[in-house]
Amino acid sequence: MKIKCLICSDIIESKYRHDLVNCRCENCYIDGGQDYLHFGGKDFNKILIIFDDGTEIIASDEKNYKKKYEEWEKNKK
Repeated sequence: MKIKCLICSDIIESKYRHDLVNCRCENCYIDGGQDYLHFGGKDFNKILIIFDDGTEIIASDEKNYKKKYEEWEKNKK
């Protein structure tokens, strides 16, 4: 899983557990590798979550993000 900062256009990915990665403008970060997803930032309307299957969801769309994340969790085991 990756995230894209819609401010600086960086696409960032955490490769392993506790691998915290920031975009260059520091609007967002991602952590957890394939073990879990932890992301955050200053403006969730400017963060695009990119799931392994190519699905893209704006981080502020909590309902759809949570639904897709649950599917990701279920399928990774």
